[in-house]
Amino acid sequence: MRLLHIFAALTLLLGSTLAHAATLNFNGGAVSGCTLPASSTQYTCASLALSSTDVIVIGSAYAVTVNSSLAMSYNQGLTMSGDATLTVKGNLDIKDINPPNLKVTGGNLTAEGGTFLMGAQEQTVTANISATTIKMGSNNVKVTGKISAKGPVEIASGSVINGAISGTVVNILPASTRIQGDITATTSLTIGSGSQVTGNLKSPTIDLKASGLLVTGDVDASNSLTIASGNGIKGNVDAGEVTLDSSNAYITGNAKVDHITLGWQGRVQQTITCKAYTPSNPCSCVTNNSGWAFNEPMGPKCGPGTPTGLHHFQIEHPLTALTCQVPTVTVTACADANCSAVYKGSPSPSVTVSPGGVPTQIDTSGVNPNVTVRQTTVGIATLSLVSTPATTGALVCKSGGNTSNCQISFLSSGFQVSGVPRYAEDVAVLEISALQTSSGNRDVCVPMFASQTKQLNLTCGYSNPDKGTLPARIFDSVQNSYVALAGSDQSSCAVASTKVNVTFGADGVAKPNMLYADAGALILTAAYKPDSGSDKGLDMKGNGTVVVAPKKFLFTTLAPIQRAGLAAAPLVAGTTITLSAVNAAGAVTKNFGNESGVAVQTVVLDRNLLAPLYTGVVNPQVSGDLDFVTKGGIITAPPLVWPEVGKINFTAALQNGYLGSSLTSPGTSDPVLFYPHHFVTELVVKQVDLPGGTKTEFPFPCSAPLVCAGNRAVYSRQPFDLTIRAQTAAGNETKNFDARNADINKTQVPLVPYDAATGNNKYPPTAPSGSTLTDGATVPAAVTGVPVTSFTNGVATRAIAYSFPAAYAVPKEPTALASPTGLLLRATYAYPAAGNVSSAPADGKEAQLTVFTGRLMVPHDYGSERYPVRLAVQAQYWDGKTWVTSLLDSISAFGSAQVVFANCKKTLACKDFAFPAGTTITYTFDKGILPSNRRLIVAAPGAGKTGSVDVSVPGIAYLPSTVGTVVFGVFKSGPVIYLREMY
Repeated sequence: MRLLHIFAALTLLLGSTLAHAATLNFNGGAVSGCTLPASSTQYTCASLALSSTDVIVIGSAYAVTVNSSLAMSYNQGLTMSGDATLTVKGNLDIKDINPPNLKVTGGNLTAEGGTFLMGAQEQTVTANISATTIKMGSNNVKVTGKISAKGPVEIASGSVINGAISGTVVNILPASTRIQGDITATTSLTIGSGSQVTGNLKSPTIDLKASGLLVTGDVDASNSLTIASGNGIKGNVDAGEVTLDSSNAYITGNAKVDHITLGWQGRVQQTITCKAYTPSNPCSCVTNNSGWAFNEPMGPKCGPGTPTGLHHFQIEHPLTALTCQVPTVTVTACADANCSAVYKGSPSPSVTVSPGGVPTQIDTSGVNPNVTVRQTTVGIATLSLVSTPATTGALVCKSGGNTSNCQISFLSSGFQVSGVPRYAEDVAVLEISALQTSSGNRDVCVPMFASQTKQLNLTCGYSNPDKGTLPARIFDSVQNSYVALAGSDQSSCAVASTKVNVTFGADGVAKPNMLYADAGALILTAAYKPDSGSDKGLDMKGNGTVVVAPKKFLFTTLAPIQRAGLAAAPLVAGTTITLSAVNAAGAVTKNFGNESGVAVQTVVLDRNLLAPLYTGVVNPQVSGDLDFVTKGGIITAPPLVWPEVGKINFTAALQNGYLGSSLTSPGTSDPVLFYPHHFVTELVVKQVDLPGGTKTEFPFPCSAPLVCAGNRAVYSRQPFDLTIRAQTAAGNETKNFDARNADINKTQVPLVPYDAATGNNKYPPTAPSGSTLTDGATVPAAVTGVPVTSFTNGVATRAIAYSFPAAYAVPKEPTALASPTGLLLRATYAYPAAGNVSSAPADGKEAQLTVFTGRLMVPHDYGSERYPVRLAVQAQYWDGKTWVTSLLDSISAFGSAQVVFANCKKTLACKDFAFPAGTTITYTFDKGILPSNRRLIVAAPGAGKTGSVDVSVPGIAYLPSTVGTVVFGVFKSGPVIYLREMY
């Protein structure tokens, strides 16, 4: 019979393992329960009844509509690609699919009139998703595609979304979500801490939660925009009520607002425009709590909105050109009279420049550097421009940065002067091409001076900025040294030319090296008009512009360590941290910052994370205004603050290439290690359900007349949960203080209890001495701290207990029991290569509570052997003089299995008091005593059975039990001799 049972079980097991997953293949073939019209790619199914391991496969270009909800389980699968479409009339739930079974690499997922759910697993899909409601589960997900809902959208923390998001209420949960795409919410938009969004935001109400959140894009919030501490927007803002919380919230662009409140160190780096703008009080809509005054370098600056309409055109042109070439000029569509803003609107203008030009479009950059002109005869041509649409402002011409008369001299022979953009004081070539019109074809230029050395007259001038203090230096091929195009290496470009020998190659191009120690666009002019020799009669000239950028931005040497959220300090105490635009030799490029017009340079402060480096590391943006305008190439650096844990370089670079080049002049500071500013220790207060549906809290809340440290109490040896937070100066968690941080995850945060009253004595009380901190386990182990491996995003929670050296004991109490003792729990950490960090005031905050010596008191009692005895067991604590009922304790409890009956005397047998088999009774104290309807009942032994039994409740480490003796069959201690009642 036993073998038969085994055989049957094996048969069932074999049958289950032989079950095969079915594949519903929507690729042109028949699928049970679904219809596919002839020559159609649209399947329609009333429903899909899937077995536990079935797989849905939808081929590219096929669409499946299910006229009911669809929920898929862990072992089921979904495969889609290309333009495949799955539409469900109701809810579409794929959240439980095992990630390897979810193979959606293209297509569309739609839940018409229902909810789309994914993300109970770490799932990845490439598809456009639409539904009435979208929930991206409890796990981080990765979606490549557009997400659109008619109702709310919720996206789990840590998700990666590559695509636009839209809905009514959009909620991006914290933390560390990455989104590339615009987000539009018709009601409200909330983005959780640590998220990074590259795209524009639009919603009536937008809330950017603290901290480490960065939006790279423009923000439109018609009602309100809240930017929490440490968050930033790299773009422009158009909003109603705007609030930048304390501290270090920022906007890098312009802000057009109804009203804006700047919290501590809150910044709008460009211009604030009040929508109700009044020139007499341009900052009327600004509440400034930033700590910086209006119009200080770091303070708010207010003004009218940036012009956006097309005002006039500006042409930048050479003074000379060759008749054999088609020269180009740069045309800028200007939005204001000074051309300090360019027109980037629609429609994009089309321009034709005469002489000889053709219609040319100017794109949304507002600038086209390749607009052609042409003249094939020698002479002076005056430039003119016609455009669609037309402008009201007059045409402006510039040459070399200076306003010109719009004239170009067309020559039959001359020089072309050019040079690639280069960094200041870096050696780079200046190209001088000698050209003339071919005798056989006026449209062809031919080289001159092949393989010859000529002494040219060279001059330099300043285009942008239009003034300077240093000259260009050109290498003379005969003198074999550099020649300054000025009186000396340290003087401005001379008006008079300087003779320089240059050697032309076989192609008619001379390539002497050039040096320039400052920044800007230089005009280099070459002329040749010999009055003797074979070249007598030649009159050649030409010029070109060479862009020279600062080599880098140089920071003052920084101290190597700082606490998170505080500004980095200089290495030499008392000095000012500066940021300088310097050349390759380390000298300040004093002309940097004097550029004008649309060429005004924006320098961006940023950071480069050196450590830690792990998936999910937080690298918050840094902010600060680097305003070099007319500062002589050197500024006082803004506070260099990074509100995290790790090692970084601060960086400074041009936001765009210098003067239209690709040169950004990047510079980095010395590495700075940021470590937690302080720790916070706090009790985890738990809600505890009580009989009858009421609730209380643990650790116990104290009430009069009892006074407790921190208004909380526990018993000695009673475990409670403690949370430790590593925080910035602003009180936000340093999320990189984390188990994944290899620089610190082999260490621990020491935890030491101190006397709460004085903050000094460790492990109180001093008498009796010898208290310890333990893990609160049944067999307790000593606790000296919290390992960093317990920290997640700067927070760790662990169970601990505080143990006095002695407790109530049977049969004899020790000579000294600890009185109620107030203690605080201090976290102190020696950060590697940095300094000590503590939870001690005034920086940190420490959990406090009072610890009692406790006991469980089982009373003595007596009664008839015919009736049970009801024992009012109490939870008590030692007040320093006597045992007192713990009125604050309505949580402690014990079970009937813990009750011990022992030392039975006379005719009593202890086994007779045992609770019936299968009986489980829980006894819970109410204000320190068992309630009258739930007392510990000692069963009646029965008629004729008399004697005593000892009752105790061992097993509760923090409430060691007394032994109560219950006597059956004895009513009085002796005979009554005299009784008198008195009234």
